[in-house]
Amino acid sequence: MSAAAAQPWWREPTRPQWISFLAAWLGWVLDGFDFTVFLLVMPAIAREFGVTYAATAWSITLTLLFRLAGGYGAGWLADRAGRKLPLMISIVWFAVCDGAVAFAPSFGWVLVFRTLFGFGMGAEWTSGATLAMENWPERSRGIASGILQGSWAIGYMLAAVAAATVVPAFGWRALFLLAALPALLVLPIRAFVPESPDWRKARDAAPRISGRELLAAGVLGRIGWASVLWGVCFAIYYGLTGLWPTLLQAELGLAPGAVAWLVILFNGGMMAGAIACGAIATRYGVLWALAAPVVLLLPVLPLYVGAAPSLLWLGALGAGALGAGISGVTPVLLTILFPPAVRARSVGIVYHVGALLAAATPALVATLAADGRMPLSRALAGTVAAAALLTLAILFLRPRNVLPPEALAAARGAPRPPARRPAPPQPQTNERSTP
Repeated sequence: MSAAAAQPWWREPTRPQWISFLAAWLGWVLDGFDFTVFLLVMPAIAREFGVTYAATAWSITLTLLFRLAGGYGAGWLADRAGRKLPLMISIVWFAVCDGAVAFAPSFGWVLVFRTLFGFGMGAEWTSGATLAMENWPERSRGIASGILQGSWAIGYMLAAVAAATVVPAFGWRALFLLAALPALLVLPIRAFVPESPDWRKARDAAPRISGRELLAAGVLGRIGWASVLWGVCFAIYYGLTGLWPTLLQAELGLAPGAVAWLVILFNGGMMAGAIACGAIATRYGVLWALAAPVVLLLPVLPLYVGAAPSLLWLGALGAGALGAGISGVTPVLLTILFPPAVRARSVGIVYHVGALLAAATPALVATLAADGRMPLSRALAGTVAAAALLTLAILFLRPRNVLPPEALAAARGAPRPPARRPAPPQPQTNERSTP
């Protein structure tokens, strides 16, 4: 057994590897905070500007649409100039744009700032996830992938606590002033985070890049399949979260403090589920790490939307672990799908085309529930259930060779060392030793 395989996984990474991972982790925490503060104050914004819930839901769609442009732009820059530079630019971008919402004089300006926010949000994930996964030891990338994606839940929980504390005392605009603080993270990233070694090797091997590498048959096919898969996975998440705080307040009549508590439970479940899914991907492969939670999510949905009000806490915890926790597989699977020379661009395309395909999910839920056509709870649960079934179909009816055996083996982590066989018995000898 090698020394690396014998020691616990958390002792294997070096200090620079931990620093790179921490930078990406913190960036995704702050990105999660800045995105979800809007979800928590959508009813207040709708009341102040006299717009419908459907209109505020469309602002989410616009945010997600611009993620694609940000993701591809950051991927192109990350493959050309390294992973650090686009990470720093994106953090400043999304923090400033979200902070500007505090000064919006009309709902139209809210739409403008949140749409621009989407560009920075997409860029941050692409550069941060690529930097973290490339710097991390391959043996435990599945677990690291889950921890990285679970950091979004921490951002959502911090947003819930901030909303419950700040909004009653200072109003919803003050919440967006807090959202400008992540820009300060750029300073330690610039000073302490090392560049990706995979990118350095790829740059030395092929210093000039173009778009032609993405047209290779294997790369293009994987981009297409993975984009559709991530589209339905995103639809699950945005269906669960986009209008859930609105449902809790408008349909179930919960106070802001109760909503914050349920949001915390949901994101606690997401953190645990993301880490568990990453560990399952390491041990059993990415297919089971995605499929098993999606199947288990279906019976939890009625509890999540209030079929049994006393069990809302259980629905929140279960939906977070099963529906949002599958995101823990994302960084490790996308990293192993694509070679280093095109990895950042491919990851940026897949992740944000997926977000683009799912961008209308909150608006769809709001439209189904508009004018009393159906309860918001039924619209939400039905949309998520349909996305879950589509996820299973895409996973198990995938084209041949889109997930090659070597990629699946890499997702499972390092092979186990062979079991030691007992040493054969030594032959007996009748010779006596001389005195």
